[in-house]
Amino acid sequence: MILRVLFSIFAGLAFSAAAQPVPVTVHATPSGQFELLRSGEPYFVRGAGGVSRLDRLALAAGNSVRTWGSEQTAAVIDEAQRLGLTVCAGLWIEHERRGFDYDDAAAVQAQIERHCRAVDQFKDKPALLLWGVGNEVESRASNPKVWDVIEAVAAYIKRVDPHHPVMTVLAHPTPAAVAEIKRCCPSVDILGCNSYAGLPVLARDVRACGWTGPYLVTEWGNDGSWEVPKTTWGAEIEPTSTAKAIQRAQRYALIRADTARCLGSYAFFWGQKQETTPTWFNLFTADGRAEESVAVLESLWSGRPPAVSAPRIGALQLNGAAAAASVQAAPGATIRAECALLRGEPGERIVRWELLRESGHKGFGGEAEVRPAAVALPLLHPAPEPGRCAAEFAAPAQPGAYRLFVYVDGPEATVANANFPFFVSAP
Repeated sequence: MILRVLFSIFAGLAFSAAAQPVPVTVHATPSGQFELLRSGEPYFVRGAGGVSRLDRLALAAGNSVRTWGSEQTAAVIDEAQRLGLTVCAGLWIEHERRGFDYDDAAAVQAQIERHCRAVDQFKDKPALLLWGVGNEVESRASNPKVWDVIEAVAAYIKRVDPHHPVMTVLAHPTPAAVAEIKRCCPSVDILGCNSYAGLPVLARDVRACGWTGPYLVTEWGNDGSWEVPKTTWGAEIEPTSTAKAIQRAQRYALIRADTARCLGSYAFFWGQKQETTPTWFNLFTADGRAEESVAVLESLWSGRPPAVSAPRIGALQLNGAAAAASVQAAPGATIRAECALLRGEPGERIVRWELLRESGHKGFGGEAEVRPAAVALPLLHPAPEPGRCAAEFAAPAQPGAYRLFVYVDGPEATVANANFPFFVSAP
């Protein structure tokens, strides 16, 4: 009985100690460099944005996860602590472009109070790294009162939580948005920047816009769907998973190059979502297979070769043409699809093909989208060829825009993928 009581006491003490916040500060050196200190030790963020597969993030030598709202934070913060990860806790500031009225004083006050309650809920969690107050609120917005809300929440954090810095997140920075933050938000410590094709000039633009403090790259990855060539009917041409992995490696080198101001980054997207296509930003497919970019990140974060190498794939072609040719076909016409398999094995049980209608609802700024319906795809598989994936199919009978996907499964739940938009013309 005595031993049981003592065990209970020690267990309670251990839990109490574990529940204490871990102090995080932004440290400025005399030479003008910045770094995050966690428990007094330098902490460079090797993070990902998303709320799933945190165990895989930890195995890949990632150290932090970014959320966009308090519901997401509640879902992951204890698991992050168990896995040795930290959390950039997002507080979702409503967007004017989504209908929020910043002249509605009651709605504004309710929003501020909701976020203050979330701060009280999470501020002492050991896994908490910093607060992210707002994400791209400047996009398609005209009411400057949104910055007053960000400052109200940030100032509350400063009053009740001395242990964690505060960040607000922009799309690629502009002089106007940075000026508003400097004017209205003195409680913000860190500038968050979401940047894709603009990443090569991000360090320059942060400085040119007048931000003199540190920044985090809060979203980054392959070119965005708004940054790529399109077909003549407006379908975005998506890079292959292999091309995306190459882009990520090149862009991470740029992130690491800014040793004076950059505190780290959060790769986007550690999970799966429909955004233009079901594969555009995702590091995982819907069935949980990891793209090559996951292995690339693991190598970059850990400094060693990845444990598992994903397949590699060349650009998909239809009837010998590239997607930039804006391929069209008559209903029922035979189409040959093929691509080079740069690493992996061909075969019907490994190579999967899927046909979707082109998305008719493409959102802005990460808005929720619905995955298009799949279309029946009766395939003719030629005999497997070394280093090649190929199939033939009949164009759909109904005219319109479509997108063909190919997936090549690899070892230990890895995958390569590519897709090709084409148009079935009216007879």
